[in-house]
Amino acid sequence: MTANLFKEMSASARELGDELRAVLGDHDPAVARPLLERLSTEPHESPLLVFTGLHSSGKSTLIEALTNRVFKVAIGSGVTTNDVAEYDWDGDVTLVDTPGVHAGRPHHDERAEQALQSADLVLFAVPVELFDDVLVAHLRDVLGRLDKAHQTLIVITKTGTMPPPAPGKREDAIEKALGPFEQVPWVECDAQYYLDGLDLADSHRDDSVAFIEASGMENVAALIDQFASEQGMQARLSQPLQHILAIALAASATLTDDPHEQAALQVLARQRAALSKKRIHLDDLLAARAADFRGDAVRAAARFADSIERTEQDSHEPDAVLATEMSALNGDLSSSLDRFETAVRQVLEVQFEDLASEVLQIEASPYGRVAVQLGDVDAPTFDGPSVTVTPIGGPLPAPPQWAGDLTKHVKKFSKLWGAGDGIKAAAGSNGHQIVLKVGHAFNKKFKPWEAVKTANTIGRVAKVGGAVVAVGLEAYGVLADERAAVKAEQARADRRRTITQEVLAQADGIIRDGLDAIGADLNSMFKPEFEQIDAMARVVRGARVTRSELRAQLESVQQRAEASLEYLAKQAPEL
Repeated sequence: MTANLFKEMSASARELGDELRAVLGDHDPAVARPLLERLSTEPHESPLLVFTGLHSSGKSTLIEALTNRVFKVAIGSGVTTNDVAEYDWDGDVTLVDTPGVHAGRPHHDERAEQALQSADLVLFAVPVELFDDVLVAHLRDVLGRLDKAHQTLIVITKTGTMPPPAPGKREDAIEKALGPFEQVPWVECDAQYYLDGLDLADSHRDDSVAFIEASGMENVAALIDQFASEQGMQARLSQPLQHILAIALAASATLTDDPHEQAALQVLARQRAALSKKRIHLDDLLAARAADFRGDAVRAAARFADSIERTEQDSHEPDAVLATEMSALNGDLSSSLDRFETAVRQVLEVQFEDLASEVLQIEASPYGRVAVQLGDVDAPTFDGPSVTVTPIGGPLPAPPQWAGDLTKHVKKFSKLWGAGDGIKAAAGSNGHQIVLKVGHAFNKKFKPWEAVKTANTIGRVAKVGGAVVAVGLEAYGVLADERAAVKAEQARADRRRTITQEVLAQADGIIRDGLDAIGADLNSMFKPEFEQIDAMARVVRGARVTRSELRAQLESVQQRAEASLEYLAKQAPEL
């Protein structure tokens, strides 16, 4: 099998980071030390792929197949995994095998949940017999309460043990199991077929190929790759490579004897580092505001559920009170959405203002002033308060051929990011443009909740929005026996859960649509700037007549980091 994006990009970052450390280790210690500190203070954490499902659902077999039997995981028909087991896949990806949930061992469920809470991607194993009530409950719990609706892939396992199903049967079963949640990507496979194919590789080549192809494991790997490109992981996967590229570029700047090259590469390295860190920081801040919004929605749903219960027990006019409470719910949700939109706008305004300040500092630095004036025919000479960069043993050489392009680049860069004529000039900048678009990104509103009429008998249902909710439960004192009381409480709990799931489904849709639109705008602004910086850096580096061994090694690191980023961009065009 081919490795997926998680492993490929993590492996590339790890290998290039190790190589860059070795190159810097041979460099002048006074120059290399701060660069090595930058490289070590932002370690790359490998993504967590967590496998969950019932006992004997094929989780461990999946791990063995995905990794070509690297770990020799215990496989059997009983409860073979008793604790959370982490497998470090060459330092690039951490695979987490969890105990089967609901296996009659409560501590298994607790350990599995702890692992799921930290997962970057959940592989939810479903045996070919498909869902029962216990597995449906676990799936909805993972998607809803643990907030993994957009980080879960369903893997139907052991497909070779049963004849192919009727068309649409598995699709229908998955849709029914998801309930109020949106469609989750799924794939089917038989990991044991893949392992059998590996066993036959030496003795029966044709049979080996047939088993491996029939296993469907290539489809599993492809779905993991697709998730990495579609569900927001590209920023995390690219960040270590961006960081390595910025440090390698800064190191290259110290290896040239030409003060013009040194100034140009220092400025370009600082520009790239500023944009790269700001892009990642924006993702983190926006995700935090989304989590706040989601929490507000859950609390609003809980208040609404509480009000229904009080209405059933205390009110003599339940219909009127219920209408009032639904109006209050809509008000709470609308206010939450307004706060979310305002918080997102404030994040963008503050962060782009901060970026404009940093860009201004880059231009005002000694090297920045050299870069601005180097190709400006109308610029004043380097005297008085202006910066002067003079190599030992002689005057400053004539400006290189690329000097005019560099000066234009620096001035354009400052203008684009709101620092062309000072921060007050930010009205036409990239940051100003995206802040203006925020309102369009959040034009989706919560659905009006339809009127709900109470009933006097248990089990009567009415619709609230798109959710089916049991209503009209009588007070416990009126119920005939304890069994009816238990049934009533279960119905009440189901209703509360359904209300929360409906609100969360709408909130998650708003978050996804809004942040996807903002992310696309951010990427359309940042990506061309990265490309322009790299193109300018290649021009500057290409002007060198001779290169030392260290220069060649750094060039290799830079080119391979750029190639990895280009490959990732092809797999995820929106990056």
